Amino acid sequence: MKKYPAFFLLPALCILWLIFSVCIAAASEEDAETEIEDTLTLTLDKILEQSDQQALEDLLSDSGLPDSVTFFNLVRGLMTGRIPFQLEEIRTYVTDLFFSEILSQKQMALQILLIVLSSAVFSNFIRVFEKSQIAEISFYMMYLLVSTMLLRSFSSMDALVTETISHITSLMKLLLPAYLASIVFSTGSLTALGFYQVTTVTIALLQGVIMRVILPLLQFYLAVLMLNQMTKEDLFSRFAQLLQTIVDWSLKTVIGIAVGLQTVQCLIAPGVDSFKNSASHRIAKSIPGLGNLFDAASETVTGSAIVIRNAIGTGGMLLLAAICLLPILKLLACILIFRLLCAVIQPVCEKRMLACVESISCAAALLLRILCGSMAVLLILLAMILSSVKGG
Repeated sequence: MKKYPAFFLLPALCILWLIFSVCIAAASEEDAETEIEDTLTLTLDKILEQSDQQALEDLLSDSGLPDSVTFFNLVRGLMTGRIPFQLEEIRTYVTDLFFSEILSQKQMALQILLIVLSSAVFSNFIRVFEKSQIAEISFYMMYLLVSTMLLRSFSSMDALVTETISHITSLMKLLLPAYLASIVFSTGSLTALGFYQVTTVTIALLQGVIMRVILPLLQFYLAVLMLNQMTKEDLFSRFAQLLQTIVDWSLKTVIGIAVGLQTVQCLIAPGVDSFKNSASHRIAKSIPGLGNLFDAASETVTGSAIVIRNAIGTGGMLLLAAICLLPILKLLACILIFRLLCAVIQPVCEKRMLACVESISCAAALLLRILCGSMAVLLILLAMILSSVKGG
């Protein structure tokens, strides 16, 4: 029987030892990842207890989001590094929503088109005769009919924007307790207090200025436009421009105040909390025997809180965008339909009738700006607090 040299035995044992060590390390790493994920999930449960989760889920359901979208699953997926959505699914969802909204507005657009064309044919036929008063009366009747249909459409768009702004402000109120708790654990109480104050002021501005001042002012602006277009003389166009300027400036002022306050607090509060945390860590580490133990525990708690804070903030931003997605698509579809309708009827209808339809398109565009501005200011608040605080 052939005997192997003894010097082959040592390399073989080394190789076996390396393979065994790698297997143990891989198993230990998997166990550590599982333990970390369980710890983060347990901590997330404790922090989310500060918020009314049932009210949050009811709000998401009322906003038109699918039942599969829940805040806890979204935050947990972000916290563990998993992307909670697929780009292809989002593209398909957005495309289906947009074209379904265009199809739903098609019937109203066809009705307006038939009325406008009938009005143009009837008015031109009546003008053949000497007296054109009948043509004027028929024009006013058709104008009132078209304006009634357009105002009904605008009323539904205005109600949609009001409801959406109410939903996103309610979402911020429901997320605030859990988000503040994660900021306190990860950064400090001063940053959490500053974010709470700025968010409260922003919600008050959205509810008090935009919902109670700007949106009613926009309705008055549309009424002035339609009244101006009923007459042959240009009587109220300058007044309508003044109302539009007030709406634009008011919206920009609200956004500027909210972003400015958040900028100031992000420049000061996180730095103060970071200094306080660093000083307390140095004092604790100087304690003989217990310093290293306290430092390790503090780093674990702070690291977990930072991950949870970022996940809650990012999840809140995604939910804000998701809630506003459907209303934005509806407004875009309405604007597209009305502008396409203006392009079709321009060669045949009177200028006043064309201006009436065009005024609805302009008012819908202002509604879209108001909604996007309200969404943007809340997204900016969350993004600024996420980027400014780094943890203790």
